[in-house]
Amino acid sequence: MNSFSLVHLIQNELETDHFTQDVTGKLLENGQNKPVQAFVFSKENGIFSGVSVLESFQSLFAGEVEFHWGISEGAQLSSGTQIVELTGPRKTLLAIERTLLNFLGHACGVASLTRSFVEAVKPHPVQILATRKTLPGLRTLQLTAVQAGGGKIHRRSLSDGILIKENHSALESEVALLQKAHQARSPLHGIEIEVQNVDSLNNVLSCPYPPDVIMLDNFSAKDVQSAVALIRKKLPPCRIEASGGVDLQSVRALAETGIDYVSVGKLTHSASVLNLSLDFRL
Repeated sequence: MNSFSLVHLIQNELETDHFTQDVTGKLLENGQNKPVQAFVFSKENGIFSGVSVLESFQSLFAGEVEFHWGISEGAQLSSGTQIVELTGPRKTLLAIERTLLNFLGHACGVASLTRSFVEAVKPHPVQILATRKTLPGLRTLQLTAVQAGGGKIHRRSLSDGILIKENHSALESEVALLQKAHQARSPLHGIEIEVQNVDSLNNVLSCPYPPDVIMLDNFSAKDVQSAVALIRKKLPPCRIEASGGVDLQSVRALAETGIDYVSVGKLTHSASVLNLSLDFRL
């Protein structure tokens, strides 16, 4: 998502909200065009993400609303932290309030949940990865928020690297797919393969075309520990990832097994919105 596409997405949301037809705002006829000040602030602790949102709103309402902020991606928020100050006609500020808070609250929610996972695995060096389980239209915004929270990106798109998953292996053997991957790969692309059980893992470890990363999907922490020992013995350079239903209760036990990565779909598909509010300065 470049800045243009985010602006377009926000514009669509504003139009969905019929922001130019605010029948309640029209009740404030007297002085509705008089410039007033408002500010967005956090009502709970969390992590900020959403500079691109603020820049997009600034672009959309240039010459009508002034946006002033000094906060940066990844900044710590506490209850009462001011995020942005707005100056403009009160009818406009009232009309854009919900859309602005929707985008900012979601981005901050993703960043805050990511930070919780990052903190949960310390002091282990395992990296928390976002997946492609993103909300339609919001991938770049969400992945930027993951980075603000201290997470990393697994793949931004299908073109980022070779990942042989269960459905690929259901159609052709792991060995055949790994051989083709080695023949087709770009020097810039890694090769990762997902395994569902010990038999599949043994097939991969015995293959003459080794992957760069093995993903242990839906393994228990105990089984991950056994798999890590096996992989470190038979294929020492290989990096190891765990995935599948990972939450804040299970992630630490996985980190303690010595893996390199944990991928967490919840970061993007299930993050709660951070509670933000917009108030006027009266």
